[in-house]
Amino acid sequence: MAQENRPPRTFVEWVLHLLEERFPWLGTEEEIEVSGADTIDQLTDLHRELKRRHKTCRRNAVKNGW
Repeated sequence: MAQENRPPRTFVEWVLHLLEERFPWLGTEEEIEVSGADTIDQLTDLHRELKRRHKTCRRNAVKNGW
């Protein structure tokens, strides 16, 4: 399996994958003009989604007695 096709194994790989998936310009060496306002909106959306997922995981863990 190619490096870019395998799922991330470590926390750092997972974070890098997540950031590059959401902000493709991070994974490139090219100078790409990026809107600061759009980036803030995307980061805010990502933060909300991660908090929602964390809350759901915690709720499921308590419900399942983990």
